[in-house]
Amino acid sequence: MKKLKIFFILSLSVILSCTNDEGEIDYANLGANIVLNTSSLSNLDENHTMELSIITADDVTVTGMTVTQGATTVDAIITGDIATFNSSLLGTLIGNEEDGIDFNVVATLSNGKPYSKDFNVKIIKALSLEKGLDAIIYNTAVADTLIFGASTKSAIIDNISLEWKKGKEGIYAPTTPLGSALNVDGDEIIFTNFTNASYGYNLKVKDTLYYRFIAISGTLTDSLETYMPIISQTFETSNKVVLSSDLTKNKLNLDTATFYTDLNTDAAEIKFKSPTGFEKEGATAIDFVKVGDLSGESDYYNTVDKLYSEKDLLVAKRLYDAGTKVTEVSATAKGDLYIYKITRDVDVIEYGMIKIGDVLTTNGGTTLTEISIEFGEAQVK
Repeated sequence: MKKLKIFFILSLSVILSCTNDEGEIDYANLGANIVLNTSSLSNLDENHTMELSIITADDVTVTGMTVTQGATTVDAIITGDIATFNSSLLGTLIGNEEDGIDFNVVATLSNGKPYSKDFNVKIIKALSLEKGLDAIIYNTAVADTLIFGASTKSAIIDNISLEWKKGKEGIYAPTTPLGSALNVDGDEIIFTNFTNASYGYNLKVKDTLYYRFIAISGTLTDSLETYMPIISQTFETSNKVVLSSDLTKNKLNLDTATFYTDLNTDAAEIKFKSPTGFEKEGATAIDFVKVGDLSGESDYYNTVDKLYSEKDLLVAKRLYDAGTKVTEVSATAKGDLYIYKITRDVDVIEYGMIKIGDVLTTNGGTTLTEISIEFGEAQVK
């Protein structure tokens, strides 16, 4: 067993370690201390060799050791300065991930002094999410990747299966999104171009995909559930401005939300059009579609206000593709919604929405018309 000379300060610090955390037990006076080396187990490790280090003074030896959990006591096997016992003593590990499992060690010391110490072994799930997904973006070529891991101390994971369901109230069913068995050490699932026709899930925007991973080790099972809302592509920010007939600020760049004078022919993309509208500026590659009756759309998009609130670019693109394109709008009214498509730098295509707010015309010697608009845009990827 490991011998320490108590008159050395370092040796004392080792034997005294954890004194304040262990109910002020004077391990230096006892001449011995025991340290738990196996401080954590996966919840599948019900047959793992637990290890404790034995630290003693020169004139002290540990001649025996028992380990007790609940009503069960076993003898630890002492080899040199290491004592071991099997984790089966701890009983069922699954379900103890929150608090861990307490056990007690009693050592028989050669100096006849009583030694007893309590320990707690942390229990962690064999399955874990190394990279979760807050959501899956519908019909995008940009990859959304879910990564799970699997790890034990010594238990062998025989296989990991995966189940899915639609929404919280759905019923789980088997799925193989990779087309083959999942790696028992962990794997990644990449979602690209996710639509209601892909992956066999028939899920659309506003649905939620639930996954449940199941790891099998002999007769033991660990599971891990995660869920991912299906969301659409949107524009994250919007701008509120006033488009005016005032020739000092009647032109607007939609990309930068910057106003220009009527004399500017380079930077603006749209401009005010009499009496209460707007039109494309110069050679800007832009056109507009007015949104009409949305009563046939889903509950999420069946009004102009709902559609703009959701900022769903995929619905906007569909409405644009099906609509009548114009490059100028002479008259607008509060509540109107227009979808536009604009091409910048030859191949950068963005879709956006322009929502009309208050339209105000005043006469103070010169007629001035102001149109409050809110707009935003993004690429469909």
